[in-house]
Amino acid sequence: MTVLLTIVYLVGIFTLLVAAHELGHMWVAKRFGMKVEEFAIGIGPILARLWRGRDGTLYTIRAFPIGGFVKIPGMLPDEEHLEGSFQSKPLHARFLTVLAGPLASILFGYLLFVIIGLTAGLPSLDDPTPQVRMVMPDTPAQAAGLRTGDVLLAINGEPVKSAEQASRIIRASANKPIQLTLKRNDAPFVVVITPKEVEAEIDGERQKIGQIGVLWHVQRKRESFGQVLAQAGLMTVGMTVAIVDGLRRLLFGQGNIHEVGSIISIASATSATAKLGIVEVADFAAKFSVMLGIINLLPIPVLDGGYLMIFAVEAIRRRKLSPEAMMRVQFAGLVIVLMIFVTVFSLDIYKLLTGKLIR
Repeated sequence: MTVLLTIVYLVGIFTLLVAAHELGHMWVAKRFGMKVEEFAIGIGPILARLWRGRDGTLYTIRAFPIGGFVKIPGMLPDEEHLEGSFQSKPLHARFLTVLAGPLASILFGYLLFVIIGLTAGLPSLDDPTPQVRMVMPDTPAQAAGLRTGDVLLAINGEPVKSAEQASRIIRASANKPIQLTLKRNDAPFVVVITPKEVEAEIDGERQKIGQIGVLWHVQRKRESFGQVLAQAGLMTVGMTVAIVDGLRRLLFGQGNIHEVGSIISIASATSATAKLGIVEVADFAAKFSVMLGIINLLPIPVLDGGYLMIFAVEAIRRRKLSPEAMMRVQFAGLVIVLMIFVTVFSLDIYKLLTGKLIR
C-alpha cells in the first residue's frame, strides 16, 4: 500500500506541477497572439485527447507522466514566416513567453502554501512532540538510523518539549556527541549522534553551528487570511533564496553533492513525506514547484533559462542567431543536461545501494 500510495502521490505531484508550468507558457503565448497547437501533460504516445479549444489548441494526456509541453509552431529561427509562430513575434514577446513557465511554477508553489495555510494552518514552533519529518542523505542522522516519523523524547537524558528546543541544543553541540532518546512505533530507543559543524546564517550573522541532517515536523495553527498570504510569501522567498544559495555552493564546491538527486531521490522523499499525511505531501509539492521554477532558470540551452540567455545575446547583437548556430547551442545544452542527468542518476543508484536515500 505504501508503494502504491507513493506512486499515486508522485504522479499527482508531477502532473500538477508540469500543468502549472506549461500553463504559464501557454497563457502568455496566447496573450501575444501565438498559435498553440497542443497542451500536453506527459510525454510519449497520446493516451487521451481531452478536448480542442475554440482557438484550435488540442489538450492531451500522454503515456509517461514525467513531463509535458506546449507545442507552438516556429520555435526555430528559420520558421519566422509561419503565421502565429513563436519566431514571428518580437523579442520581448518570446522572452516573456519563456519566462512565464518558471514564474508560474514559483507562483503555483506560493498558491499551494496559501491553500495549506488556509486549510491546515501555518507552521508553528509550539510543537509538544518533536517528530522527524525527513532525514537528509549522507548526514549523522541517517548514519545513526533515524527515520521519518521518529519522535524525539529527550537529549542527553533531559526531556525535549519542542522542535525549536531540540534545534537549539543540536546547534550548540557541533562536534560533540549527544544522546537522543526517541520513539518509533511506540517503542523507545537510544542513539548517539555527533552533530556536524557547518556554517549557517543565524539572525543575520554567519555562525558555525551543529547539524544532524533532520527536518522536524511542526504543528500548524490557524491564522488570519492576511497572515497566511504574508507568511506564504515569506516561505516562497525563503525557499527561493535557499535553492539559489544551494546551487551557488554546489557550483563553488562548498555544498554536499549527495543533496542532489534524480527521480529516485524525489520518489524516496515523496515516500518519506507520505507517511506524515496529505498536508505534508502538499507542502513538499509546493517546495518542489518553487525548486522546479528556479532550476528551469539555469542558463543551460534546452532549459527555459537557456532560451532567456539566447534572447539576451540576441538583444545585444540586435539580430537573431542563425538556424545553424541555434542547433549547435541546443545540441551543446542537450549534452550538458544529459551529463547532469547521468551524474545525478548514478549518485542515486549509489545512494540506493548504500542506504543513503532520504527516508
